[in-house]
Amino acid sequence: EPASGATRGVWIGAAGASDFMLPGTRETQLGVWVDVPAARASSKRARAPAAVALLVDASGSMQGAKIEHARAAAQAFVDGLPDGDVVSLASFADAAQERVAPTVLGPATRPAVARAIAALAPEGSTNLFDGLRLAERHAVMAPSTHAVRRVVLISDGQANVGPSSPDVLGALAQRGAARGMQITSLGVGADYDERTLNALAVGSSGRLYHLTEARQMSSVLERELALLQTTAATGAFVEIVPAPGVELIDVPNERTDRSGGAIRVLLGTMFGGQHREMLVRARVTAPAAGSHPLASVRLHFRDPENGNVPRVQEVVARYDVTSDPSLVAAHPNEKTQTLAAVIETGMAQLDAAQDVSSGNFGAAEAKLAAAEERLRQQAARARSAPEKERAAHAAAAVASARKTARAAAAAPPAARRMDALQMNSASPVWSGR
Repeated sequence: EPASGATRGVWIGAAGASDFMLPGTRETQLGVWVDVPAARASSKRARAPAAVALLVDASGSMQGAKIEHARAAAQAFVDGLPDGDVVSLASFADAAQERVAPTVLGPATRPAVARAIAALAPEGSTNLFDGLRLAERHAVMAPSTHAVRRVVLISDGQANVGPSSPDVLGALAQRGAARGMQITSLGVGADYDERTLNALAVGSSGRLYHLTEARQMSSVLERELALLQTTAATGAFVEIVPAPGVELIDVPNERTDRSGGAIRVLLGTMFGGQHREMLVRARVTAPAAGSHPLASVRLHFRDPENGNVPRVQEVVARYDVTSDPSLVAAHPNEKTQTLAAVIETGMAQLDAAQDVSSGNFGAAEAKLAAAEERLRQQAARARSAPEKERAAHAAAAVASARKTARAAAAAPPAARRMDALQMNSASPVWSGR
């Protein structure tokens, strides 16, 4: 495709687990990655207008420094949005409350938004479900010109009024995501429900931040603001179309749709410099000989630099058939092998964090030990320096998580809980979202 500003080059890549495959039917893996070019400092490209729905937990547990920092962070975030963006504000306690209906920012409207933020005060319980429903309505009400639609959620607690299971709240996030909404969740302190915030991040292709202290809110929202300002694609999704003889099984820990035999992985808005990767499980019936396609992998998105024109990029992953098992073993695709080890390790780390939180330290240690060993083996096998370094770095991170898990076993409950939340948020699953 022609090179043009932030859309220069091909962002999408894909490869099977090995360049060779034995004849017959077996399960395999397909690695897929997206690398969005970083915005150039001299770039004058158009910024996609944004619709941001701020959603603040105003339950009683937010008293004191938490609500003070939430107000300051929300105001600084709004101050950083340009005129013309749409902003709304809602809070939730016993019920959801609309503080500011979706409003186009400008000199005449900013004072009312500031007054509403300053008036946020905590009381009551935690009705996250109603809060999310209201914020979702705010975000999806944005005009079509505002394709970047973000809910920014600040919460320190667990839902205790209304539907509260991670499955139900995750499904609510998926419903909004189908209309372009993504959720950035800030979990503050040690009492928020990380399983729910995990589900919101996965269900909306959004992000999760674990804040040990309330004062970290402002720096996190500064990062979110910087990302909004480098929007490079909206409505993005990866479409994986299997070749004849290939059945796609699933894409773990990703928000997907199926159409016939193809799978779409829904990415939403993407930013300059963002890296996303996914692991596709597939069942392949390989013929007796020859070179064959595994899948066509297509990145679809709208280009804000060029009037939101739809764009498509495509790569085709292939394999050669051989009857020699040693040839298969000698030609792994190192990028896909490392990607698989890192992603599967990330999911094991999420599970281990839950084990630590529930006091099952033996299970956590076993999962993390197996994950670390796999990564160290991958680092030893890798020939290319970047893949060797990535696997070794990931193994060191898991070793650190193991140390945290062991320390948690001897720690008091409050410290143990904080360790579990730190392990959860440090999982590679959230990297690049």
